[in-house]
Parts: sequence; C-alpha cells; structure tokens
Amino acid sequence: MEALVWTSNHKLELCEWEEPQIAAPDEVKIRIEMTGVCGTDLAVITGKEEGVPGVIRGHEAVGTVIQIGSNVDRVKVGDRVVIDPNQSCDECYFCLKKQPHLCTGIDGNGMPIAGLNRNGTFTFFYSTAQTFAHRLPDHMSWETGVLIEPLACVLHNFKEANVTADDKVLILGSGPMGLLSQIVSKSKSALTVATEVNPYRLAFAKEISDFALTPAQLNQATVDKICAGHKFDVIIDTVGTQLEVAEKWIERGGRIVPFGINAKYRYTFSPTKFVQHAIKIIAAGEYRYMFEEALRFAAETPEMEKLVTRKVKLSQHEAAIDELIGYELNSLKVVGSETVKTVFVP
Repeated sequence: MEALVWTSNHKLELCEWEEPQIAAPDEVKIRIEMTGVCGTDLAVITGKEEGVPGVIRGHEAVGTVIQIGSNVDRVKVGDRVVIDPNQSCDECYFCLKKQPHLCTGIDGNGMPIAGLNRNGTFTFFYSTAQTFAHRLPDHMSWETGVLIEPLACVLHNFKEANVTADDKVLILGSGPMGLLSQIVSKSKSALTVATEVNPYRLAFAKEISDFALTPAQLNQATVDKICAGHKFDVIIDTVGTQLEVAEKWIERGGRIVPFGINAKYRYTFSPTKFVQHAIKIIAAGEYRYMFEEALRFAAETPEMEKLVTRKVKLSQHEAAIDELIGYELNSLKVVGSETVKTVFVP
C-alpha cells in the first residue's frame, strides 16, 4: 500500500509500505476513509519539531472496521469509527493516577502515538487495539468525524482552563484548532473574539466568533470597546508564538493557554507581574478521557464539517502541504492559501 512516511532525509515522502495486520485478539483493522493534516505534522515538515524517521505520519482519522480479532466486543465489521491515536498503556505511574495524557509507556520510553512514534494514518489501512476505535453516530459525516480528535484536544484545554459562561475569551489564530476553539467558546463563554492574518480563514472566524479581527485591529480602542474597559479572562494561543500578545491583553486573574506547537519559540515573562496580577499559564497537555465528550459535542454541532475545505489524494500531498504552510517547501516561493482543514482521502 502507499503511505506518507517521514524519512531519514527529513522529508514527507510517498512510499510503498507493508499493509498492517491484526497482531492481537483485541485488535481491529480499519480502512482509512479520511485523515486530517494536523499542525503538528506541519511543524515537523517545516523544522519546528523533530520527527521520528521511518514512521507513517498522520493521526486524525476516521475509517471503516474491516476485520476484528477474536476478543473484540466493542465494534464489529462495518462499523464507522474515529481513531484515538494516543495509546496510553494503563500500567505506568501516570495512567494509574488517571492521567493517561501523561503516559510514559510500559517501557518508560513514551506513550505510543500514531503518526508520531508509531505508524499512523496517512495511508489506506491501520490496525489498533479496540480501545482506541470509537464508533461514530450513524448520522455523523466523515467530515465531522475527522475533527473529533482535534476537538477532544480543544475540549480538554477549555476544561483545564475552567472556561465559564462569564468569561471573555480571546483566541489567537483561526486555523483548524483556532476555529474549533471558537466553536467551543461560543457554547461555553460570554464573549468570543478571534484573530487571523489569512483573509480566507478570517472569513470563517467572522461566521463563528462575536468579533474577528486582524492582529492590527487588536488594539486598545477595540479591546476597550468590546470588553467594556477591561481585558480578556482567557486567552488561547493556537498559533504557538503569541504569548507576548496574550500577556498584553490578559485581565487580572486571567488564564493564558499555550496551545499551538512551535518548539523553537521562546517567551520571557516577569513572574512578579504574574503573581501580583494572579495570572495563570495553563498547559493542558494531551486530551484526557475526552473522546466521548467530543463525540457528543460534534453530534450536536454538525456545522463543524464545514471546516473541512480541501480533500486530496496522498499523491497530491506536496501541493497540499505547500498551501497549508503558505509557501513551496522546495523553492520557498509564497503561495496562496485558501483552506482551513485539508484531509487526505483514498
């Protein structure tokens, strides 16, 4: 089968790969129907994160169960499922403390995660333990289902930040995670404000948030007007490089949530200011028991599917990646970007 593999020469390449098989009685084999390109994939491709070579990338996926092991009782052949890529071990120190998002793996070498340190979903077939395959509601589209895993991340961050109906929330960035954050914020907070530099994505934000601004429009006069002379109670940085902006616009007693991924980004702050103003920085980590909640939320929010704006074949991955990052990897030539969520389909 074909698969997009992160190779030893630091490139995402289309390779021929052996089709995965069921290796244990509790495993299922899934035919991938749709798999999303995540910001973490882009971070690896653009050198902002390290990638494990020789691994099929991809971890946001939905598919159809085509084979089950002898002990499988949660799903059956023909079921439509969403894949949980984070394969917590249930045995390590953190799993036993009910913190599977911090799992270090049975051998202590880290939690197995599809598309990161074990083969993922940028391909046609995938096998996993039945625990990590969740049935989709019959009425749910593939497009909504493929957003369940990133939605679980968003819901976990909102829970850890304790976002309430009284909070004014600023979401920096309107990529897929930013727009999902805006959808969740609209259901949980008093005010949702978003920023974005890309006109195409800004238009999506304007359809969702109470206010959607360019970064230049996020100024004192605007904030005074929409926050009635105050600042924001919760600020979520979905870009991964915006903590200076967050610090500028956070209210006393507020919570800043770093969410975007960029390992090269550094941020210097004054602990004294944060202590005196009771400002919290909340790093939530991976989602924690959130898939069922994400499935319920998505079932009640079918309009989420509109965020899937581009469907491409694996063989078209180079052009798709260039559009997502806004430039050609080979030439560095700037290219137009008019997509929110790009997914690979068979």
